[in-house]
Amino acid sequence: MSLRKYTLQDVMQQAKDDCFAANLNGEGYEARILYGCKISMDLETKEVQLQNTSRGGEWYLPLTKKEIESFLESGWRIGIYLLALSNYRTKLDRIEKFIKVEVNGRKNPKQIQSLKSSRQRILERYSKIKNELNQLNQLN
Repeated sequence: MSLRKYTLQDVMQQAKDDCFAANLNGEGYEARILYGCKISMDLETKEVQLQNTSRGGEWYLPLTKKEIESFLESGWRIGIYLLALSNYRTKLDRIEKFIKVEVNGRKNPKQIQSLKSSRQRILERYSKIKNELNQLNQLN
C-alpha cells in the first residue's frame, strides 16, 4: 500500500518553486522540466501531467503509475532523482550492449572508445544524482 503524501497539484507547486527547474510555460498551461522529467498543468482544468523526456524518441512518454507514485509519496525533487537514476540505468544497459556488440563484432577502436566515454559520463551523472538523493534522504 502506498503512502501518498502529496497530490499532483502539490508536486506541480514544488516544481514551480524549484529554482533549478526550467520554466516552459505556454498559452493555457504551466510547465517545468528538470533531469528528464517534464511536469505540466492545464490552467483551465488544473490537470497535471508528468512525462519522461529521456525515453520514447521524438515524443515524451507519460510516466508509469509506479513512477507517478514515487512523486506522490516523496515529492518533486526525490521523484525526479529516482526517475533520473532509472533513466541513467537504462542508458548504461544500452551502452553496455553496444560495447559488447562492437567488441565481438567490428572491433572499431574509435567506436569502442566513444561508447566507453559515454558510459563514463553517464556514470558520473548517476553518481552525482545518487549523492544528491542520499543527502535529501538524510534530511528527511
